[in-house]
Amino acid sequence: MRQIQNYHMDSNGWSDIGYNFLVDTAGRIYEGRGWNNEGAHTSGYNRSHIAVCFIGRDGDATKAVKVSIRSLYEKANTVFGRTLSKTYHSALGSTSCPGNDLRSWVSSGMPVDGWSDIGDGDGGGGDGTGGVRSVASQQKAVNSLGHTPPLDVDGITGPKTVAGIKWLQNKVGVTADGIWGPDTEAAYRAYTSTGGPGKGVSSVRSIASQQKAVNDLGHTPKLDVDGVFGPRTEAGVKWLQTRAGVPADGLWGPATEAAYRDLAKGGATWSDGGLTTVRSVLRQQKAVNSLGRTPELTEDGLFGPQTEAGVKWLQARVGVTADGLWGPDTETAFTRFSDGPNLTVDGDFGPRTIAFTQRAIGVTADGVWGAESKRALQRHLNTWSDAGLTVDGDTGPNTVKALQRHLMLMTGTKLTIDGAWGATTTRALQTALNQGRF
Repeated sequence: MRQIQNYHMDSNGWSDIGYNFLVDTAGRIYEGRGWNNEGAHTSGYNRSHIAVCFIGRDGDATKAVKVSIRSLYEKANTVFGRTLSKTYHSALGSTSCPGNDLRSWVSSGMPVDGWSDIGDGDGGGGDGTGGVRSVASQQKAVNSLGHTPPLDVDGITGPKTVAGIKWLQNKVGVTADGIWGPDTEAAYRAYTSTGGPGKGVSSVRSIASQQKAVNDLGHTPKLDVDGVFGPRTEAGVKWLQTRAGVPADGLWGPATEAAYRDLAKGGATWSDGGLTTVRSVLRQQKAVNSLGRTPELTEDGLFGPQTEAGVKWLQARVGVTADGLWGPDTETAFTRFSDGPNLTVDGDFGPRTIAFTQRAIGVTADGVWGAESKRALQRHLNTWSDAGLTVDGDTGPNTVKALQRHLMLMTGTKLTIDGAWGATTTRALQTALNQGRF
């Protein structure tokens, strides 16, 4: 799912997965664009058709798969209030999709022994929504953060919903483009778990550093410097804001930081740089340690030189710019890396890297790079990068150049397109596998 979504968004430049729904080999249903958004799947038919993608090869569709597809068809009839025609991709365009098995099954009327009732798919992100959220769940999320007036939770993307999403994106600290993608989901989850009103996370200063600053200005009784934003800390921040001459809202933003520095002059405490609204300093430290950095960081919620070095180490490992600032790109890359193979990016095309490459291209993951794997790589590049390779198992310069172009496109890695598969190309491959972008 994530690889398909990454390809459609990062390579094709689309707002999300092009399909309306997807079904895997176990029959699990994933929501892509859902019922109410125009798909991007079949030129000339995106507005008139609902597309269901089967994640598998010709002949892999189990009974559970066919029941799920038929269930989606029956649900579509209910949603649109009429009986829709059953068709398949190659009936609408020049393609072999979906293969002989599903083509024959659809042509024979999609027979199954009963089907299941499909719900409306308005649960939270991550439960069958393709890594993001259904429209109804986006509307609920906007309302949960206090948007006024509340959005109608109707599952329809209109101007008010788009405006509400932009409002939420500004609040959680990501680009306000009105599109709920992985960055918005990660920032929203982080905001609601460690930030938001009454939780004290800001883009300027950690909670522990806010507490230190309040104490240094003489607040009595002194706050416990514990990194926990409770009522006493909120009251302390408001006290400081009042003293510094800025609105006393309890949220430490750039205006509070500037006013505090003017008030404290040379006595201002360090601002704990590197904090973002995506992940608190404490959670950044925990994330660095979870990837096995040695020595481990002290998990104290304070952003000092060691934590900054640890974040840069993590960023280099997950394949993003190592600037020490944990933003949406770092959060997304870390999440993908944590869910992925955790390969060491060392340029060694050894058994473990080979095995995860094989898994990505759909062959037996035995760690042996033979002719079958080479042919599968060529098919993969033809499918995802329109490489036009002859599938002959010869990974010569043409195949390697296609691989290098694909890796540059999917990861942003700068490679020389020279057709030579060396350590640099392998490192880019390992990065792509770690990020789920191959």
